[in-house]
Amino acid sequence: MAEAARPPSPTGDAALPPQAQPTSPGATAPGDAAGFEGLEAEDDDYDSAYGDGGESILNSTTSIASSIMKYREENGRTYHAYKDGSYTFPNDEEEQDRLDLQYHLFQLIFEGKLFTAPVPKDKILHRVLDVGTGTGIWAIDFGDEHPESSVLGVDLSPIQPQFAPPNVEFQIDDLEAPWTFSNKFDLIYGRNMMGSFDNYPRFFEQAFANLNPGGFVELVDPTWPIKLNDGEWPEDSALYKWALLWAEAMAKMGRQADGPRYYKEQMIAAGFINVTETIHIIPNNRWPKDKRLKEIGMWQTENFKTGGESLSLAMFTRILGWTKQELQIFMAQVKAEYRNPRIHSYFEYIAVVGQKP
Repeated sequence: MAEAARPPSPTGDAALPPQAQPTSPGATAPGDAAGFEGLEAEDDDYDSAYGDGGESILNSTTSIASSIMKYREENGRTYHAYKDGSYTFPNDEEEQDRLDLQYHLFQLIFEGKLFTAPVPKDKILHRVLDVGTGTGIWAIDFGDEHPESSVLGVDLSPIQPQFAPPNVEFQIDDLEAPWTFSNKFDLIYGRNMMGSFDNYPRFFEQAFANLNPGGFVELVDPTWPIKLNDGEWPEDSALYKWALLWAEAMAKMGRQADGPRYYKEQMIAAGFINVTETIHIIPNNRWPKDKRLKEIGMWQTENFKTGGESLSLAMFTRILGWTKQELQIFMAQVKAEYRNPRIHSYFEYIAVVGQKP
């Protein structure tokens, strides 16, 4: 498998990180040629225009300072100012709208379930932590569904709504720093947190220390790089090249794009028991025959319309040294491949759940 071509970039052709390196000619990247068992493409492939209870948890935490409310502006987008640079995705209205759309996508994937941890029906989740709450939509829905629970959503960006259910609160904080919660949780949940932390073993250790006995942690994240259901990626694939370069940028930040592959063993090392790993397939367009997967693929295409740029702007311009114009030209090619139903690409999401003894 050869490396795909890229437009000229000020950085030149930097070496790719080990997790993103193409294999030798004739070899197959993990999950590429073999595809996902039982996943079939639609027979009629054609290009389409579609897709163009208790005390307040906050008593144990620091109040929001005025400096946290400031934003960093870059390339016409805004980013969090608190712990500037530690999270490379925007926080403006465009991104907030995309995050809410993506939430609907995950409601389809998980068939309306807010979590998959095997919590006994008679167990009350008194305190719940939403890691990387974003717009707060998961925390709000959880609070509505579980009025007996106190839900805390934590994020680096103050983009949560001013009004929320009385059992839901939000806090701006950095969960890479030592956790200072005085009250422990019964469920710690995070989704799409891949690459958000420098040290995931430490994250799981802190999660373990801040859970009540019998409590659960659950993370849902994509594996990397992007996968092809049939055959190998062609040498000139802009989409696969984008995935490799994104992984390169992550490596330059000291983070692993393929980090979710190691969640299970890291949870076990932190002391969790009953650790399970479940794979979910997200097609990148409507190529599957299966109606449910086709619908998921259509929503994923829409998600990537703005999400592709959101994921890439800071990574490519700030870290890899590209210009915004170079990236825009490149992303036009990437998006064209992404939505093309003749290209049977997909992301593999892993839901990893562990329980504290």
